This record gives sequence, structure tokens and C-alpha cells, in this order.
Amino acid sequence: MTLKAKIKAGAESLGFVAVGFTNIKPLPGMQQYKDWIEKGQQAEMAYLASQRSLEARADAKQLLPSCQTVISLLSSYPPPADRRSAGIIGVEGRIAAYALQRDYHEVLSERLEKLAYLIKTLAEVEVQTYACVDSAPILEKSYAHKAGLGWIGRNSLLLHPDFGSWTFLSELLISLELEPDPPFEADGCGECQLCLRACPTQAILPDRTIDARRCLSYLTIENRGAIPVEFRKAVGDRIFGCDQCQSVCPVNKKVHQEPQQTAIEEFPDLVESFRLTAEEFKQKYRHTPVWRAKYTGFRRNLAIAIGNSGQKEFLPLLEGALLNESDPVVADAIEWALGELVQ
Repeated sequence: MTLKAKIKAGAESLGFVAVGFTNIKPLPGMQQYKDWIEKGQQAEMAYLASQRSLEARADAKQLLPSCQTVISLLSSYPPPADRRSAGIIGVEGRIAAYALQRDYHEVLSERLEKLAYLIKTLAEVEVQTYACVDSAPILEKSYAHKAGLGWIGRNSLLLHPDFGSWTFLSELLISLELEPDPPFEADGCGECQLCLRACPTQAILPDRTIDARRCLSYLTIENRGAIPVEFRKAVGDRIFGCDQCQSVCPVNKKVHQEPQQTAIEEFPDLVESFRLTAEEFKQKYRHTPVWRAKYTGFRRNLAIAIGNSGQKEFLPLLEGALLNESDPVVADAIEWALGELVQ
């Protein structure tokens, strides 16, 4: 076996479902990223527009000066459950499928550390590595596309022909020059525009990017302020993230994943969740992606979901919570929910 084949086999043994290799230049997608930033479609995620962010995304050597090869890796997760056959609508909220497992940052960082060690063991020369898991400033979808792992769909997500977009992307930058894989040439979306039509807030743009200012995933996770009033009804029962554009995708509908044990429930009780103290929230969600929303963001989302529930029996809960709420963003969401339920 070649070194490249041994690395791929090792990566698969660690749990990665697909592996691709590519060099660092040229990299398509950078101009589109700059245009996206210039339009302000990153919303309040100012770090995405920083000078370091732009420089690193344009050149992987900003992250690892000796970088010669980017190894793109996919890890899969099960699609969300069918809401019609799971959970009680109006009483339970919904958490995006990717967030139900242990925090993928922790899981993938451990896998990449083991892969880096394996590569250094296999190679006959000194190897430098740099691991990227989601938060690193790198155009991960562009590298994955260039490495042959799939195409970038209309909903902006990488689509693998077998695993769809129910995947996590990560990268290992290495100082070895390995033969690159051919890029993925086909566009599996064709003329399909189901995701564009299904997006609750029309956040998906024609150029296959997302206007974060309208995206429910951004608004319920990264957003630290109030969710704009015009999008609150669209939140529905979502209390963390949104899977809508993925759930309607024909490619994703063909994906079959064996059920996995989850770290948290997909449809948590709205009342029980809203009553969690800050410490209880930490104990339950600290090592899951839900922690990213923070306690106040989670309560904001819950209040809006309760307001969308149509359950008037929740009124006393909200009225009592409003009397003691010190956070203005959460208080605003509670007041909105009260207004929805008394109609």
C-alpha cells in the first residue's frame, strides 16, 4: 500500500466515512466568500470578516506554513426523526439532528489527533500537521469539493453521493506532498430547487450561499441578540438549529443511517426545558453543540417556541418567568410569546 492508501485506511478505521486529498492551490470559492462578506451576509459573526480570517481562507499556509496537502474528511450522523411519528407537537421543541450527539468538536479533534499521530508514525520523514474542526478559518467545503468528496448544493452544504449533507467536515493540513484526488465534477442538484422553496425565511440565495441574517440556524444558535419579529413565527418548534433545507433534499432522502444512541433527546419538553436553571442547563448540554447557544439564547428560543405552540396553559409559566427575568433579550421573547398565546 502507498502512504496515501495507508492514511486513508487509517482514517476510515477511526470512523471517518470519506477521505479526500488535495493540494492547497488553486482554491475555488474565495471570491464568492469575499462577496458574501462584503454584502454583510455573515450577520453579527464579525470574526468571519477579520483580516486573519480572510488571509487564512485564501492560503492554508497561514495556518501551517509548511502545508503541502489538505486531507478532507467526512463523518456522518443520522438524519432527524420524522416529526409526525415522534414527539408531541405543541408541547415539545425540536433540536437539529447534528446536535444530538456529543459535541463533534471534541469527537473530531480526538480523531484528527489520532490520525496525525498515525501519519507521523507511517512517514519516513518529519511531518507537521494542523487540525481544523469547523471553527478554523478554512474554506472547508471548497477543499472537500476539490478533493472529490461531493458537490456544493443549492443550500450551500457539501453533498456526498452516499451520505448527503448529514455529515461533519474536518481537515488535517500536513507538510507532506501527496497525490491529489480528482475534484467532484457532477452537480447532483440539477434543476432541483426544493431547498430554496422550503426554507422558512428564504435565507438560501441563488448563488448557493446563505444570508445568515435570515437563517434560523444562525438566529437560534450564533445570534446573541433578539430574533427579528418577522422571523419568530417561522421558528416554529425549533429551539436549536434548523434541518429544513436538508430534510427536503432528494439526495438526503436516499441516505440510510443506522440509529445511534444520542446524548440528548431530539424533542425535549418545552416546559421542563424552560424551567432549567443555568446550572442544570450546563449539566445537561455542556458537552453537546447546544451549549453554543448559551443559557440565555436557549431560553429565548424556548420562549418563542412556546409562543408558537398555541398552548394557552403555558401562560402562567410565562407570566411568572417574566416577573423574574433579568435578561432583556429573554424578557422580550417572553413578552412576544405571551402576546401570541392570548390572541
